[in-house]
Amino acid sequence: MKRFIVVVVLAALLSPAVMAQSGGFGASIMGWMRDHAGMEIGSVTIDGVSYSKVVVSPEVRIGRLELGFYLPVIYSSDLFDPSSWYRPKGNNEWDFGSAYWGDDNFKAALDLATDLILKIKYLEYGEPLDDPFFLKLGNLHGLSIGHGLIMRNYRNDSDFPSIRRVGVNTGIDFGGFGFEALVNDLPVPQIYGTRLYFRPFKASKLAIGVSGVADIDAATDLEGTAYDSAAGNFSLLGAGLDLDLPIINSSAVLGVRAFADLAAAVPYLQGAITNPDTLLTIPSGLKTELLWDGGAHNWGAAAGFMGNVLFIDWRLEYRYFTGLFRPALFDATYERTRSSLVQEYLPYLDGTKQISDAPTVMGIYGEAGFDLFKEKLSLMAGYMWPWTPEEGFTISAHADDELRAGLVLKRGLVPVVDLAGAVYYDKRGIVNSIQDGSFTFFDERTAFAGEIEIPIPKTPNLAIGLIFKMVAARDPGTGRVKYVSDDPTKGVLMEPTVTVETRFRF
Repeated sequence: MKRFIVVVVLAALLSPAVMAQSGGFGASIMGWMRDHAGMEIGSVTIDGVSYSKVVVSPEVRIGRLELGFYLPVIYSSDLFDPSSWYRPKGNNEWDFGSAYWGDDNFKAALDLATDLILKIKYLEYGEPLDDPFFLKLGNLHGLSIGHGLIMRNYRNDSDFPSIRRVGVNTGIDFGGFGFEALVNDLPVPQIYGTRLYFRPFKASKLAIGVSGVADIDAATDLEGTAYDSAAGNFSLLGAGLDLDLPIINSSAVLGVRAFADLAAAVPYLQGAITNPDTLLTIPSGLKTELLWDGGAHNWGAAAGFMGNVLFIDWRLEYRYFTGLFRPALFDATYERTRSSLVQEYLPYLDGTKQISDAPTVMGIYGEAGFDLFKEKLSLMAGYMWPWTPEEGFTISAHADDELRAGLVLKRGLVPVVDLAGAVYYDKRGIVNSIQDGSFTFFDERTAFAGEIEIPIPKTPNLAIGLIFKMVAARDPGTGRVKYVSDDPTKGVLMEPTVTVETRFRF
């Protein structure tokens, strides 16, 4: 068996040159493979353990439909020994349910479906707000519900490949009405989102939308800690209302869209929870007292404009929020910070703190991005400046500022080396952490990842890839995050992961 696999790999590496030289149909096949098929051989660090890997990643493009596969073998010692292969959360993704057939056919079918769907890295068609139909499946990033007051820039692949999720985001615009929907992970869904909207006036493009996002197990990472009673019992719900009005339809020259959003967040407890910090018990139920106690709390609003001027995409908005609500509550870092958010809510739920005492914050958020040199260079940056009514227009000590930045470099721009790459960095609470001396470039409120690809000279189908990111340290058996000194109050333990790989383009 081992010899057979070696022969197959050698054939895959040698056949491109032979077929390309043969011309005709063989050259056509190899032209397609060169553009749409690739293989990666290298190393990767997962949960502090170094592994070797071989990944085949074919891609298919049909019109606007893009489909990418992820076919990995990640192993500790022997590529040809399945017992040494990495198993996320203990799952052997290459057995396709064979361990259960005959004994538990339902479990076997479920495992088969899970293993098959994990082979999809992405499937994409269309864009929200711009196309009448869009669908995104697999690794999701940059997701928003509506204009993003509840969910914006959410991603389910922050800890990829140690944690692999297959999410879904889809929507249909029927003209007079439409909907959007998403789920973070089809095999183990925990975060759901939807938006329904309609256009009540035929002569106007004004759309009125209602949206909701729910994390049905926000405290899952607290299982086995002092906050264990919250695990499986704490859900976080967000609901909103929005207005959307295209003023100038987006074109190559100009586009302007006005929007306004209103939203609130509230916990729902499936069972009673004990706060270990106060030893007080919090009864189950929907905690509407955080929304109203004679006055409205724990809500937020945003209004502004977005669009494009020539090659520059832009966004400018005013934000206002109260209580523990924050704009883009579900963002790129949410899945690693949600346990900290649960801890923030507990004293307000057990009565030791009053939601009316939480600060009211205002802010201006601006963002711009553009492509240059025939889209070979892309840049994006955004920042929110927060302040409170009491402090005036100075950055608030009671609220977090927000930074987003990204860069994409495609091949064909840098002379001689002809490298390509991408990097993004999202972070909350920069200024305040600098002022109190707690600033670190990489913590649980930071999303950071990058990639550099350097072609090997005189070998047009070979390149060296370097992938680096900061991920949450996770238990390899359960997938739950680890905490600094095993103490949830000290935050999530972050660790770097670096992958060095040789990439083959057939």
